[in-house]
Amino acid sequence: MSHLMKSKTLNRKVRRKFPESTGLSIISLVDILTILLVFLMKNVSMEVQKHTMPNNMTFPVTMEKRDLLENKGTTLVQIYTDRILLGEQGLYFGTLEEFASDWEKREAIFNYLKNTATEILADKDADGNPKTPTALLIQADQSVPCWYITEFVSLGTSSYHDYIYFATLLDTDWLEKSKSKTSG
Repeated sequence: MSHLMKSKTLNRKVRRKFPESTGLSIISLVDILTILLVFLMKNVSMEVQKHTMPNNMTFPVTMEKRDLLENKGTTLVQIYTDRILLGEQGLYFGTLEEFASDWEKREAIFNYLKNTATEILADKDADGNPKTPTALLIQADQSVPCWYITEFVSLGTSSYHDYIYFATLLDTDWLEKSKSKTSG
């Protein structure tokens, strides 16, 4: 009997219950991934806009230096590590160390800024309003500490300048360059 059972088990055929699958179509997978990608791109771009433009806030505008200087209401301040130059003529007003420690140098810079703003405001139109607003254009060397820039902004606002502009370079990969300088 055991011999008979062995022969039956050896001759037994196994049937598959499920037919073999043919696999997934790559086209439908690409369609799904494309839809997901478009959906994610749309949501990410909306999130960026939400965070970069807060409600009830307007960002300052940018313009080229020559456009600002053509406007006769602009006073230029150039701050280097070894000198301070004022006006389009580049009048020498001392060094950063003198600006920080010498009250008379600081007062001279303030008086220059105040006098130029007063001259600009004195030029009025027929209605008695100033023809051009006063603006201070600050151009500083990259290695000038932020404290000095803050002090010049303070001097500019207290000397009747309506607008403060900062001269910058148009460099799209400035962040990568600064990272490589600090890490190297």
